[in-house]
Amino acid sequence: MRSLRDEALWTLWVFWHTLLWLMPHYAYIALAENGATLTGESVAASEEALRAELSGRGFLVQQVRPKGAGLGLRARRVRPEEFALFNQEFMALVRAGLTVPDALALASDRPDSPTLAKVLVRVLEDVRNGASLSDACARHPEAFERLYLAAVRTGEKTGDLDAVLARYQDYLRHRVALRKKVSQALAYPMFLLIALAVILAVLFVFVMPRFVAMYADLGAALPFPTRVLLSIVDHLYIAGPALVGIAALAAWGWRSWLSTEAGRRRLDRVRERLPYVGELARIVAAAQLARSLSTLLAGGTPLVEALRTAASSLTNQLYLDRLELATKQVTEGSGLAQAVRATALMPPMAARMIEVGEASGGLDAMLAEVARFYEEVLDSRLARVMALIEPLLMLLMGLLIGGIIIVMYLPVFHMADIIK
Repeated sequence: MRSLRDEALWTLWVFWHTLLWLMPHYAYIALAENGATLTGESVAASEEALRAELSGRGFLVQQVRPKGAGLGLRARRVRPEEFALFNQEFMALVRAGLTVPDALALASDRPDSPTLAKVLVRVLEDVRNGASLSDACARHPEAFERLYLAAVRTGEKTGDLDAVLARYQDYLRHRVALRKKVSQALAYPMFLLIALAVILAVLFVFVMPRFVAMYADLGAALPFPTRVLLSIVDHLYIAGPALVGIAALAAWGWRSWLSTEAGRRRLDRVRERLPYVGELARIVAAAQLARSLSTLLAGGTPLVEALRTAASSLTNQLYLDRLELATKQVTEGSGLAQAVRATALMPPMAARMIEVGEASGGLDAMLAEVARFYEEVLDSRLARVMALIEPLLMLLMGLLIGGIIIVMYLPVFHMADIIK
């Protein structure tokens, strides 16, 4: 039996290494005192903290950039809701007649979005030094997606930047609305799972040890299910830190695997084969792609370039592969509807609607209708899924908690036999 000191040291070791995995990672370039260039990676609480640490060691810091966070997580990106507020303000300032640098200077004051504020200050410096707005924004992919860059480049060419930004703002509004609907649909199930975890933790840490002490005083044979549960509680000091370490390693491995293209493709292929999940993935991909293409085409972007740019709006690797094939077919002379139908990029109904749009010369408007239709379909499907998941989770909570309580009280039901 290990001592309390060993148990404490083991728990601290697991906690410290888990904390290191969770902290953000940075890549840096610095100059040593002898003039040598040093490059490396380090874990720090923030970019400013790493700069201060390197300066304290006598290095001249040239560049620090986020490389990612622990467990394979990416560096924090700007949320669409934050960017939508910025773009709304920036668009209004440009429409009011301010120059791009002046509009950026006013819109960069964002105390509620420090990450975006830092990026905007750097963009403003580049623009004042002579770079175009699109080129300055392209240096910060953590804040500006390819769709936005394509829209800004189109506005710079046509001289109608505010109109292009307005169309992108409409796209972003739909995207934020779709994201909120998905988040709201998942909020209650996540609350139930967290509540289940808390209840189980309270049972195992505070309630069950009292039963262990009580039954130990009886000195009688306990029912088999009770003995198994008490054995788990008795070894919790070993199993707890071990489970935390295993969970952290599993999460790191999972994130690392998903960071590869082959891993994402394998996972998306499995999702597509699932009965209901695969259908939801098709609907989400169709809505995202149609909305992106509609925004780009309405802004004057050519179809082939719009198809290549719209790839940034898709997260499903299988549909990215299909989009690449469809883009190749359109480049070789096929119509968009024909390419969509041949690659199964969108459902058959969407292909028919696109065909009508191509024939009538209103492809961008028809794609907007396709996006609106599938967003409405997604709303109804999510509502149906949540109506099924919530009672299932409630049933799971009842079975787990009720089962544990029954197992713990089994000896009480046979107390007379145990005392004999």
